[in-house]
Amino acid sequence: MGGPLRVASPIVAIVALALVVRVLVIAADTGYVPKHDAWDYDNHARSIAAGEGFPPSYTAVDGGPSALRAPGYPYLLAAVYAVSGDRIAVGRLLNAILGALAVGLVYLIAKRIWGRRVGLLAALLTAVFPPLVLLSRDLLSESLFIAVELGAVLCVLEFRRSRALWWAAGAGLLCGLGVLTRNPGPALAVPVLLGVWTVRPRWSWRAAAAPALVLACIVALVLPWTVRNAVEFGRLVPVTTGTGYALAGAYNDLSLHDEDHPGAWRTPAIAPEYQALFGTRGIDEGTIDATLRREATSLAVSHPTYVAEVTGWNLLRLFEVADGAVVGLYGEPVTTRGIGSATPAIERLSIAIAVVLACLGAFAIAASRRAGAGGGKRLPTGPLFLWLTPVLLLLVAAPVNGLPRYRTPADPFILILAAIGILWLYERRPAGRLAAR
Repeated sequence: MGGPLRVASPIVAIVALALVVRVLVIAADTGYVPKHDAWDYDNHARSIAAGEGFPPSYTAVDGGPSALRAPGYPYLLAAVYAVSGDRIAVGRLLNAILGALAVGLVYLIAKRIWGRRVGLLAALLTAVFPPLVLLSRDLLSESLFIAVELGAVLCVLEFRRSRALWWAAGAGLLCGLGVLTRNPGPALAVPVLLGVWTVRPRWSWRAAAAPALVLACIVALVLPWTVRNAVEFGRLVPVTTGTGYALAGAYNDLSLHDEDHPGAWRTPAIAPEYQALFGTRGIDEGTIDATLRREATSLAVSHPTYVAEVTGWNLLRLFEVADGAVVGLYGEPVTTRGIGSATPAIERLSIAIAVVLACLGAFAIAASRRAGAGGGKRLPTGPLFLWLTPVLLLLVAAPVNGLPRYRTPADPFILILAAIGILWLYERRPAGRLAAR
C-alpha cells in the first residue's frame, strides 16, 4: 500500500492512539462525579439542554441572570447532552475526541515549520502526555480551548503560506470561539492579529485587510452574547461576569497576608471585605462583578510588589513546582481534582521532563542558527506569533491563579520544542544530523 494513504498512516495511528488512551483512562475512572468547576459546567449544560438557558446566578443572593461562565463549552456540552440524554460519560467522550483532534493539529503545525519527523514526534508526545490525557477525564473548558487555540494557529500559518483571506476568517472565527470559551481567551487575539499582519508595506489598506477580517469575525461571533448580556444586566458585559470574581480571589486581604500560601486564590465570598457584597439583596451578578473588579484592582494598584509576588508564585504553581494554588476557608490547600494542587506524581514528573526537553529544543534551534553561518543545517525558529500564543496565555493566568490546568493550553507548544530537543539529542551521533523531512 502506498501513495497518500501510506504517508498519512503514521499520524492517523497516533491520533487513534490518543483517542484510545483517553477513552481507556476515562473508562478506568469509574464513579466520576463532577465537582467545583466541572459540576458548574455540567449544571449549565443540563439547563441549556432542557431549553432553560443559563441557570440562575449562585453568586447573587437573589439569583437572577448569570454570565459567570463563558458560554462556549457549556453550549457544546449541552448539544451533546441533548443528543445523549444528559449522559456525563458522553460529555467526557467529547473531551477525549477534542484531545485527539488537538494531537492532529499539533502534527500539522509542527510539520509545516520543522518537517514531518518533528511533527510526528510532537504529536506522539501530545498523544500520551499525562496532563493532557488526564484532562480529558473532567468536564472542563480547557479541552475545547486547546483545540480551538491550535486550530487558530494553524489557520494563521496557512494564511501566511497562501495569503488566502478565508484562512484569516477561519482564524478569526476560532479566535472568537476561544474568547467565548475561557476568560483568558481574548489574549489569543493578540498573536492571531500579529500573525496575519504580514503584507508589506505594513501600514497600508492591503496589509490591514487580514487583521480587519480577523477582528470582524471575532466581533461577529462574540456580539450576540454581548447583546444578550446587555439585555440581562443592563450594562456592558462583553463575555463574562467572572473577571471580578477571578481577580478578587487573589486580591484580597487574606491572600495578601497569607504567609503559608502567598497569593493563593480563595473564593471571594470568604474574604471579609467582600462577604457583605454576596449577601446584599437587590443587586445582580453584573453589579457584583463590577464591584469586585474595582476593589481588586484598587488593591493591586496599591500593592504592586504583591502583584509581582502573586505572578511569581503562580508561575511555579502552573508548572507544579509549588502547591497552594487554591485555599479554603481556613487557608488549607484545596486538593479536589481539577481545582486544587493534588495532582498525580506522573503529571509533575512529565511536565518537568517536558520543560527540560523543551529548553534543549530551544537550545538546539539557537545552536543551529549559529552553526548555519558555517554551512550547517539551520532549524527554523518559528514565527513570533506562534511562541507569543503560549507566553501570553501563561502571563494572563499567572497574576490571578496558578491552577496547573490553566497551563495546559501552553503544553502543546512545550511538547513541540521537546520533540525538537529529543531529535537533536538522538542525532548528536557522528553520522546524525537533525533535518526536517
